[in-house]
Amino acid sequence: MACYPRLPYPDRTGLNGQLIGWTRVGNFTAVATLLDNSEAADLPRHGETALHEAIRYKRLDLLRYLIARGFDVNQKGPDAYGAICLTPLHFAAVGNSAEAVDILLSAGADATVDDASTDGSSTRGIFSTGEDKGPHTPFLAAAVWGSDAVVQRLIDRLPPGTIADYEWPLALSAASLYRHPKALAAVLRHYPAPLVRQEILDRALAEAAAKEDHNADLAMFPSPPEESWQRGLETVQLLLAQGARPNPQQPSLPPSIYRSSRVKPRPIIEAVVETSMGMEMLHMLLDHGLELPQPSSTERKPGEPSLFARAVHNGNPDLIHFFYEYQAAVLDVNEELPETHLWTGGSLLHAAAKNGRPETVQFLLNHGADPLQMNGKGWLPIHQACQQRHFSVIELLWPCSSSSPAIPDLANYRTRDGHTAFHLAKCWSAADDPAVEALSMRLFYFFKDKGADLSSQNSHGKSILHYIPFHDEERFCAIMEAGARLRPDAEGQTELHHSMREPDWELLDVKFLLRQGASKDINAQDNKGRTPLYFYLEWNFYVPGDEQQMRAEVVDLLMEAGADADIPAASGKTARDVAKAKKFPYDFDKWKTEG
Repeated sequence: MACYPRLPYPDRTGLNGQLIGWTRVGNFTAVATLLDNSEAADLPRHGETALHEAIRYKRLDLLRYLIARGFDVNQKGPDAYGAICLTPLHFAAVGNSAEAVDILLSAGADATVDDASTDGSSTRGIFSTGEDKGPHTPFLAAAVWGSDAVVQRLIDRLPPGTIADYEWPLALSAASLYRHPKALAAVLRHYPAPLVRQEILDRALAEAAAKEDHNADLAMFPSPPEESWQRGLETVQLLLAQGARPNPQQPSLPPSIYRSSRVKPRPIIEAVVETSMGMEMLHMLLDHGLELPQPSSTERKPGEPSLFARAVHNGNPDLIHFFYEYQAAVLDVNEELPETHLWTGGSLLHAAAKNGRPETVQFLLNHGADPLQMNGKGWLPIHQACQQRHFSVIELLWPCSSSSPAIPDLANYRTRDGHTAFHLAKCWSAADDPAVEALSMRLFYFFKDKGADLSSQNSHGKSILHYIPFHDEERFCAIMEAGARLRPDAEGQTELHHSMREPDWELLDVKFLLRQGASKDINAQDNKGRTPLYFYLEWNFYVPGDEQQMRAEVVDLLMEAGADADIPAASGKTARDVAKAKKFPYDFDKWKTEG
């Protein structure tokens, strides 16, 4: 049997979409055949074409061919969110394809065309954040994306003056903020006289240290931490070598170009302590004259964390020990960190417990940290460790956290927002990962030994058995054998109700629950008076002669287990009424006859 390639586009796609699809997969023959079609004369002169796709997927032979067939090398295509604003050179810049730049420039592409939307709806183009509202050229796009090969190629190929004077400081700022040392090095090598203004260098250094190397508006996602850290070191080193100062007066720094006005300037040391993965950047800055603030706590604004607190929140042991020694004379080891949108607030021990390094937790305990200090939600540090499932930290903190007369039963103590340590640890997690499941069971038996109520409900009104997949029979049975019991959730729904949402084809889940004793709940009513049978018929749909979810086999199993089709819900209707209303052909009376 002949095997044909899968079409790289949806059914009923027009000629332009077909060309884009075949270009994406590099099928030269299909592209040539389509272009020989008489309809090719009517290809759109606006929006995305096969030319953009050839650049995006680096199909350079097809790029040359499409240009030879008359495609416009300046026609704008869509950005990540569909706005028609990017020229082919912008696409080459984003993809760091110097070869595509050569092809496009040789074909007459205009490198001064900016990324303003063609419909006039936006003049911000690729840079939809920050305060600079002017349009941007491919040179600036290459700096933002760290496309060093394109930055260098545009510098080499474009006539003097094509890259405008205002673009150079913008490119330097963008490459620094997003931590692109290779692109930054190219900009610095060719920066026109009289070189970079001091305040631009100083601002770039502060932004490079801030680790804001991603931008959701550009679909630029965070790099792996180790990669970002290394790029940050190289970027800071480059800027320091150019004379950037780590101690500028903050008011003298110009506003950030690419960061929101909501991001207020602050001393570089704060960003370094909060984001560093080691001591290298701090040592680099100290070697270039960075002045640390005096340890005296009186110099800090109310609520402003100390450098030691920032180091603990970071979690790096070397930074923690460095700033402990630096601020030892005025240190408050029980200092509170303010609540933010990413942090529930609490003491330094809360932060250390969240980070999960036992040595840091022990270090703080050895120096007087209070394990019974609560945050605003009534969480002890151990609750932070439970939420992050740091087993070794939980073991370390439990003895000193369960000694308070105010909390005689730590295993079942509920925080002000309704959590227990047991539920925060999510002992039901498996994520199809044996290691995750093994940790969950280890945590489960730990809390069992500590006296946790294994059938208790969490703040959402569900018990652990409501989270265990029914098909995971071995784990479900193990948890029940340990003492957990089937019980309704806060909405009055039993595990049997939950199984009725999407019963598996062979009904293994339902049969398993019935074997585990769920038959006692066969006619249990939830808060709306619905039995499992009623809920099944209400939740699923039935369209005669069309798609359907309702199956007689499910109803048979429930009826055989003792379900009553005539129990009224709060609505006044029965399961029999629901089936009739949905025209589901089922004879409930046959069970009376057979009974």
